[in-house]
Amino acid sequence: MLDDVIGALIGLVTVSGILLLVLIVVIMDNRTRRMRVKLLHEERMLALEKGLPVPMDYQDGIRQKRRPYVRGLVFLGIGIAMLSWSGFASGDEDLAGMAMVPTMIGIALILGDWLNERKAQAKPKVESASYVAEPVKYP
Repeated sequence: MLDDVIGALIGLVTVSGILLLVLIVVIMDNRTRRMRVKLLHEERMLALEKGLPVPMDYQDGIRQKRRPYVRGLVFLGIGIAMLSWSGFASGDEDLAGMAMVPTMIGIALILGDWLNERKAQAKPKVESASYVAEPVKYP
């Protein structure tokens, strides 16, 4: 009886700790983004007050390093590994069913990245780095 309670408590603490860690990472990322937007706003307002050109956002004109297909391939690999484990090790049908979840997620992510690349190739590119705002003149 005591072993069951301790086992359940260990599982509860582990899952709660993982969820808490994910929550902390999300909150910190959100806080960093809010601070960045606030600082960019203050910089733009200061430039407008002084009559200088409005600075562009730092992300404009800078292509972020993007690795398409990576997340999908990771999920697909996990799913295939689980499927092969269920086939070789024990023939467990429950594990094979659970393996279909990451496999299908991986396939969906790969398909989504492929469709986004096709859409981006079809869309004409707009050069935003050449934009320079004229200073605002107040009477």
